[in-house]
Amino acid sequence: MESGTTQFPTWPPGLWRRVIIQPGSGWIGGALEDDVHRFHMRFDHDGERITSVYAEAIRHPWSACPGAAPHIAGELKGELLAQVAARDPFQHCTHLYDLAVVMAAHAHDSTPTRFDLKVADRVDERTTATLQENGSELLRWQLDGTAISGSGPFAGRDLKQLSKWKQDLPPRDAERVTMLRRAVFVSGARQFNPPPGLHAADQGSQRMGVCYNYQLPQAEQSTRMEGWRSDFSDSGEPLAGLDALAVLGALA
Repeated sequence: MESGTTQFPTWPPGLWRRVIIQPGSGWIGGALEDDVHRFHMRFDHDGERITSVYAEAIRHPWSACPGAAPHIAGELKGELLAQVAARDPFQHCTHLYDLAVVMAAHAHDSTPTRFDLKVADRVDERTTATLQENGSELLRWQLDGTAISGSGPFAGRDLKQLSKWKQDLPPRDAERVTMLRRAVFVSGARQFNPPPGLHAADQGSQRMGVCYNYQLPQAEQSTRMEGWRSDFSDSGEPLAGLDALAVLGALA
């Protein structure tokens, strides 16, 4: 693996996103937290099809975000686990949708999985992004803009084209690169300081339609939340102390 250099800043400071996938008897749970978000979700399933869905937005940047939880729950109830990833992501909260896709892929697991994704704050558009799975580092990217630098297996690839080149990867590798790319894109929120009173629709037409919050009519009413930002590179850690089996198993 490539190590960070002075040309590519390393974490900390930067974004830390943690995702915990917790299997249970007849259900699969997931929890996600980073500097900007915290979501919990559980599917009950019969081995092939989702029979019920429970989701909650605990910490979120926009006032409309909680509405995405019952929305995705209603959409996914009755869906085949194998078809969750085929849903239109633009109709949902990006992070609940991403969590749902990973949960569906791990629905038959027997043990929990923890992903830790860290993205250093950029300097001159350069950063280092890493993914650990159950404590083992499996990905380390040095990024110049959205291009992966260095001499590793993904060198020369552009994250903007990931939807094309990940098709050649085994499913678990494709899952990991997708998760790390999302963390890279979310990391930019650390540098975003919205003015008071900003509505989602005020950010311009280029943002409209990209997720549940930016769909009409909620985009015209959704405003920034207070206390929506944390910095886990400064203190603490995401999902600290979460008893995933108990908390997600009781989610209803």
